[in-house]
Amino acid sequence: MAFTIPNFVLHPARRGSARTDADIAGVRYPFRAEFGGPPQLDDEWFEAQPVKPLALLAEVKTGDCAINGPWSSPAAGNVEQVLSDLGWYPRDEIPAAARALYESGRYEGTSLLCSLFCVGNSPSAAILEQYPLVPQRTWSGIINWIFDRFDRYRQLKTDHDQWDAPGRMVWSDFERSHGSQRAFEETLRGRFMLPPSAV
Repeated sequence: MAFTIPNFVLHPARRGSARTDADIAGVRYPFRAEFGGPPQLDDEWFEAQPVKPLALLAEVKTGDCAINGPWSSPAAGNVEQVLSDLGWYPRDEIPAAARALYESGRYEGTSLLCSLFCVGNSPSAAILEQYPLVPQRTWSGIINWIFDRFDRYRQLKTDHDQWDAPGRMVWSDFERSHGSQRAFEETLRGRFMLPPSAV
């Protein structure tokens, strides 16, 4: 993702408690070409999307993948509000976008594709049945992708003093794994208090 907002809070129109939050809201642009853009640079789902900006509302769980009620209940109106707050669609397009996101978890407008996205320890059969277009990614898959990326671009990523503290810790864990993907995953699961792999 090019631009991400962790824990995007949806505030009420009047004084009171927050309505809900998205664990991650982010936008990926279609022509990103880090390191010259070799094939298979990104997750295959990202690579397969249409050539337009991709906006995601991601739910992150330590257990099974899940979509919280606020994102699947039209009566709450949360999707309309978050689309308005983030400015992803013009006002007159928001009702159609929200309706599609409630129904299928995905909306492709003329200028922006928006999708719900799930991260968890294991995929959810219920989500696959209700929202077959919504991607589900496991912690094992994500950790293995990070390991592969660090390993493939080791020489290009050795200068990372400007990374934030978690990024530098993950790189140190990668180096201490001595090429063992399994050791790397076990270390990260312990560091970030993730449960044992379910897949």
